[in-house]
Amino acid sequence: MLDFVNQITDKPDWQKKVFDDAIVQKWKAEGVRFDQALDDFYLSEKMFEVCLGELREKATVFEKTQTVHVLDAELSVVKSDSIVPPELQKALVAAVRPLEDVPDNQKDWHPGSDQVLDLVHPSLFPLVYGLSRVLPKGEVPLDECAKYIGQGETIPRDDSPRELEKKGPWANNLKLKAWGDFQWLPANVEFRGDQTKITSYINGLHPQKHKELYGVLEQLVGKAVPLWSDTLSWFHKRTTRITVGGTSDEDYELPEGLVYDGPNNMIGVTESDDEWDERLEDMEDDDHYREWKETNRVLVQLEPNDFVPFEKTVPQGQDRVDLRTRFAESGLQVIFKLANIHLTPENPRYDGGSWHVEGALNEHICATALYYYEQDNITDSHLAFRHEYDVEEMTMIPAQSEYTSCEAYYGISQDQSPVKDLGRVLTKPGRLLAFPNVLQHQVSGFELADPTRPGHRKILAMFLVDPHIPVISTKNVPPQDRRWWAEELRQTPGQRLSRLPKELFDEITNNVDDFPISWEQALDIREQLMDERGAIHDSVDETMNWNTFNFCRSQRRIPFFRRWEKSVQFRSVEPAHVAPDLGKIRNAAQAHGCLQLVLYD
Repeated sequence: MLDFVNQITDKPDWQKKVFDDAIVQKWKAEGVRFDQALDDFYLSEKMFEVCLGELREKATVFEKTQTVHVLDAELSVVKSDSIVPPELQKALVAAVRPLEDVPDNQKDWHPGSDQVLDLVHPSLFPLVYGLSRVLPKGEVPLDECAKYIGQGETIPRDDSPRELEKKGPWANNLKLKAWGDFQWLPANVEFRGDQTKITSYINGLHPQKHKELYGVLEQLVGKAVPLWSDTLSWFHKRTTRITVGGTSDEDYELPEGLVYDGPNNMIGVTESDDEWDERLEDMEDDDHYREWKETNRVLVQLEPNDFVPFEKTVPQGQDRVDLRTRFAESGLQVIFKLANIHLTPENPRYDGGSWHVEGALNEHICATALYYYEQDNITDSHLAFRHEYDVEEMTMIPAQSEYTSCEAYYGISQDQSPVKDLGRVLTKPGRLLAFPNVLQHQVSGFELADPTRPGHRKILAMFLVDPHIPVISTKNVPPQDRRWWAEELRQTPGQRLSRLPKELFDEITNNVDDFPISWEQALDIREQLMDERGAIHDSVDETMNWNTFNFCRSQRRIPFFRRWEKSVQFRSVEPAHVAPDLGKIRNAAQAHGCLQLVLYD
């Protein structure tokens, strides 16, 4: 259902076509069909009707906002192909060109790649604990930021272990790496009426040399804010599309008229007789019968609940996040990245990226916005998303040793990783995407459409720092690039150094010890940061994949939380009949001194 809605909302004028009955019938024929790859119907009739209700509601919202939510289960990805007007898209292309039109020996190809060209990257000249300087008072002004290079106090390095413990019945107190010796530096953004204004320098982007690009990026942040607000408004329960509840072997049934006729003739088709119920109890203990039953039983397919309008699913008192209103005074912090991917006839395919979330915990990135602003001669590419099931909660759903229907309904398996694909979104030119930074995402591969000529795609990434938790930013940290410092020094009237011949001036400024940071040192720091972040991502992946499903534990009974006015009592129920709210149970148990809720023999 998520895939179908996502595909429909990629069609031109979908928001109008969804109200055209003739087109809807065509979509129905395409959706309600047997899919050989799935070995099942892609959609049932009821699924299509629910999808149609969602699509028509999304179309109404789209006409007002120019945005649409997709892959919207517990979280949501927001996409828009029209919120950024064509003239702003063209302005970005033009403003970025000076970063691209540099000699080949000055182009910054991403480490380990001859296809990804970094134009602005937060891993260059980041905050380095034990090296970077931070102003103890005052702020670094945007237009004169280079004059502040070298000012401030060195931020101390913290050598204490930075690890978080992931606790739980099966977590085995696994330790997750939090961050290391570095932090990406965001720029500060203020709201001024209906406009957004960048008020501190973008790390790696000189505000005087690229004043035009600053103005364009300010507008694009303004376009991203409503998408960020939408995707961050999704963190509460919605009406479930398909209710599963507790699962057991009762979720299977035998085809009508199919009757067991003994081990020597295991499958017979007859009408049911009066003795069938009497024989059934005896046969349940027969190995041949159990084998026959498991071979021939059919899973009962669940149908979705009736469509419920979005507004009726929002809990009472749950306000939509509005970043512009809520943080009108304090503003936002945004980390910027600009990158191009170039393909050639000699190197015609990009294999895609790795699964990851953005940044480390000390950057507090809560949401991402990606703008795909130019593309030429490449095939379609997608951004894939995945998430982690709650293993503890999922393991409580099926009845003891009767977990096969649970596996089928949720697409999971015994001893399998709880990480599941959520879907993928097409990343076409002009599209702006936003999503919360709790979803792992991966750029899919693509190649040249015409293998005889080169192709490219250009991407702007904007990472939103949690506005509730401001971090050290370029408002506090003067620029660290030695090249900026040398240029400022050369242009400062009255400086004796500025009057030296260029060769002598370069010799002196290039041999300054430690700080500001040279280009060669910056590349080395980036390498260290990437190694550190790679280790963090590997640790996260290892932790996520270690905690596999295990439905074979001997469960006694699950205590279910019930609260009265002055006391908390527990009653026992069979796991086949309830999927309790474990969060409430856990909180209540901890409050009343219960240390363990689920016991194992």
